[in-house]
Amino acid sequence: MISQTNSMKKNNNILLEKIGKELPFGVPENYFEQFASKFEEQISNKHVHASRFIKPWMYMAAMFVGILVIGQIFYTVNQNNTLKAADNYESYVLSQVDETSLMDYYADNQ
Repeated sequence: MISQTNSMKKNNNILLEKIGKELPFGVPENYFEQFASKFEEQISNKHVHASRFIKPWMYMAAMFVGILVIGQIFYTVNQNNTLKAADNYESYVLSQVDETSLMDYYADNQ
C-alpha cells in the first residue's frame, strides 16, 4: 500500500516536471493599454432607443391600472351584496311582523 502511494507521487512529480512552470494561457499584447479605448468605442457605437427605458414603466403602470380596476370591481360587487343582504333582512323582518303590531309599537314610542 505504501509503495503504491510512493510510486503515484513519483509519477505525479515526473508529470509535473515534464509540464514545467510555463502558464498555458496568456493575455493578448497591449490588452490592458487598449482596454479603456476599446470599451469606450463599443459603448459609443450603440444607440439606445427611449422605448427601451419606457417599456418597463409602461408595463408596470398597466399592471397597477389593472389591479385598481379589478379591485374596484370586487369592491362594487361586495357593496351590492351588502346592500342586497340588508334589503333582504329588512324584508324578512317586515314579513314576520304584522301591521297592527307595528302601529302599536310606533304609538307606544311617541
